[in-house]
Amino acid sequence: MSAVFDAVERGDVELARLLVERGATRDEDAFYHACEQSDTAFLDLLYEPRFARGTMVNHKLDFEDPAGLRWFLDAGVDINAHCCLHHALARGRSLKTIAMLLEAGADPNLPWDRWDVGRRPLALAARCGHLDAYELLRAKGATAELDEVDQAVLAVARGESVRLPRALPPALGIPRDETYGWILGQFALLGRIDVVRRLLDDGMAVDTRGWSNFTPLDQAAMHGRCDVVRLLIARGADLHDGAFDADGPTPLDCAIWGVCNNRAEDGDYPGTVRALLEAGSPRRVVPPTGDPDIDALLRSHGLVEDA
Repeated sequence: MSAVFDAVERGDVELARLLVERGATRDEDAFYHACEQSDTAFLDLLYEPRFARGTMVNHKLDFEDPAGLRWFLDAGVDINAHCCLHHALARGRSLKTIAMLLEAGADPNLPWDRWDVGRRPLALAARCGHLDAYELLRAKGATAELDEVDQAVLAVARGESVRLPRALPPALGIPRDETYGWILGQFALLGRIDVVRRLLDDGMAVDTRGWSNFTPLDQAAMHGRCDVVRLLIARGADLHDGAFDADGPTPLDCAIWGVCNNRAEDGDYPGTVRALLEAGSPRRVVPPTGDPDIDALLRSHGLVEDA
């Protein structure tokens, strides 16, 4: 790990700037992880033309960050060459982000050239349970033939069924099994409490893992889906889960990180953090988030690292 990479991981843009000024190399790995931060000053500081912007913009689309996406659009990234619309759909990005891509010229009928080769955005939105994006794409003139898997997931998203198909997930970074359980986390992050409740009532395991090994509680917390978080807690979701490994982020960590770097505009982050604290989520002291409500809540539990 380079010193610049470490500064990025700490979220310390001033330290990163000092290191670069003193001759540290702007390395691609540090820039890749800078895409996980909401502060675009990292991108301004660390970008080099030799970096693969296509890989980087899609990593930015792993998170809910319209301002970060705008940075790449302003930098002239070719969003069709890198199938950015497909990536955003697979990751459950907001309608604001989807609309930004369409307004920037994303082709709503472009076949995917990777992962689920040949699939068009409309069919991918159906297969990923993203009903709002599906309707937006249809309104923008997107067309596609929906296969049995697409139709089955769309029916679940519409509340017409709880029967998920047996099929591999359409994108990388998701557990490669045919149960299609990963979609529970997708519905959780989208705030689809109605669908989440029906799937749980039908017997789906509450901690079924999805993208990047996160549980539905992790994903709901990261996007400030307070009602979904409370439902999952009531159904016995693991408050101690560490996602990647024993030292990975807990659901409370995910909520706090989401406040800073993955902020859904319609997310209720104070309510989410409060619900997790009340439920007994593991706690650790963190730097101030910059959100007065969140910091006051954390400070009342002795969890803010004040200077």
